[in-house]
Amino acid sequence: MEFLKDIEYYGEDVTDFEVSPFETIDMLHRRSRLYKGSSNMTQQERILLMKYDLKLLENVERMVEHLGKVYDFSLSAEPLEEWWWHLNKVASGELEIGIGLKQKDKVL
Repeated sequence: MEFLKDIEYYGEDVTDFEVSPFETIDMLHRRSRLYKGSSNMTQQERILLMKYDLKLLENVERMVEHLGKVYDFSLSAEPLEEWWWHLNKVASGELEIGIGLKQKDKVL
């Protein structure tokens, strides 16, 4: 459960609009780190991360407005797989997100 603490911090941030948008940008970086480590997560960690991703998506318009005070989404150079850097496109419907678990490869 090496990712659990970071996932929980991310989960707190996805609905926290009281903090500075500069602090909220750290949430995007944390989510990218979690993305890079996702293949090493337990199923429980992946499910929890998915739950918090859904919360972020539920609040996407509000988050775009919050982050938009200090961040220009149109300048995002991150790949679309890291959709949290492209929340403006998610909010507008230009980018559709599929949230789900995938089967891990079995070692023979």
